[in-house]
Amino acid sequence: MIYNRDNPFTAHLKFRKRINGQESDKNVQHLILDIGNSGMSYECGDWIAILPKNNEKEVTEILCLLGLAPEMQVNVSFLNEKISIFSALKEYLCITNLSDQFWKWFAETRTNSDMNSFIIDKILSPDPECQAWAKSYSLLEILKKFGGHFKIEPDELVSKLRRLMPRLYSIASSPLADRDEVHIVVGVVSYTNAIGNRRNGIASHYLAHGVHIGEGVRIFIVNSMFALPTSAESNIIMVGPGTGVTPFRGFLQERQCIKNRGNKVGKSWLFFGDRHCATDFLFREELLTFKGSGILTNLDLAFSRDQGNKIYVQDRIWERREELWSWISNGAYVYICGNASPMAIDVENAFKRIAMEVGNFTEDQTSEFFKSLKDNRRYQKDVY
Repeated sequence: MIYNRDNPFTAHLKFRKRINGQESDKNVQHLILDIGNSGMSYECGDWIAILPKNNEKEVTEILCLLGLAPEMQVNVSFLNEKISIFSALKEYLCITNLSDQFWKWFAETRTNSDMNSFIIDKILSPDPECQAWAKSYSLLEILKKFGGHFKIEPDELVSKLRRLMPRLYSIASSPLADRDEVHIVVGVVSYTNAIGNRRNGIASHYLAHGVHIGEGVRIFIVNSMFALPTSAESNIIMVGPGTGVTPFRGFLQERQCIKNRGNKVGKSWLFFGDRHCATDFLFREELLTFKGSGILTNLDLAFSRDQGNKIYVQDRIWERREELWSWISNGAYVYICGNASPMAIDVENAFKRIAMEVGNFTEDQTSEFFKSLKDNRRYQKDVY
């Protein structure tokens, strides 16, 4: 069976636990999904695609403001059957980041003077910042703003809303440890939008609060090029601050399983960091266990706010430059996972600085060397 966006597998939530401290200003959850009997397979470094659902309370409020019965049947273009408008808005359509098609339709068909002023002054403004502000409104927020001025045909509404897209999460487990499970790590997103309203991340809040243990989550596997070396005896260097540590938990599980089967594995080096050691050291016990068993050869930590001067993973990389250069010169693979900017940029600059100052490379030689590493899959990034 091939699973994809149009044909997802319903995995059941087996486990969910917050893995950072309650005092942390972040909320990070570890989830386990049951994929037994699905026939799905994955490798370390792959992603799991989650098809989230919108907040039920928000959908109910939208329908109430529009005066539409939840059971009313509508056509959704990418489905082959009619479904209730409640299901359409909850499970299939995006009700937060409204499409340009929606705003064009909104501008062309609304006749209320207040709405027309909003359209002309904000949405159709030549000022990009003004447009961005106006377009930050969700469907619920725009309905609340204009109250009962909306008279909308249900089929017309759903035709103007974009499809709710899957969200990709790095897999935090190895299939060698348990082929019937997929582990993920979810940083719960919450922020204030441009108009001053609190907004929650759709997928992260759905996974953290909207689905209960034993309930189903629609998923499919997305293969990645972010993969362990073909030879388990190759040395690896992993840089994964914050939730960037996610795939490396799978890497280390994989190597532990290989070692437990009596096979040799190469050395592994992890650079992990976050804000505070006491509250943000994700998978602390597991990583320390990997270190104790020898699967994790080196573990370098950077907790940026535990001292007066901020220390980041790139600072630890520079501190260990001599040994790191020895590893890289002797064939080690380098992996970086986490924020594309500035983390991944700063980390790559640190490695390039090592090549120039420890390896005595010129700038041109350094560029050519890193191009060669990337071409040979010895320098891989999974960044977002």
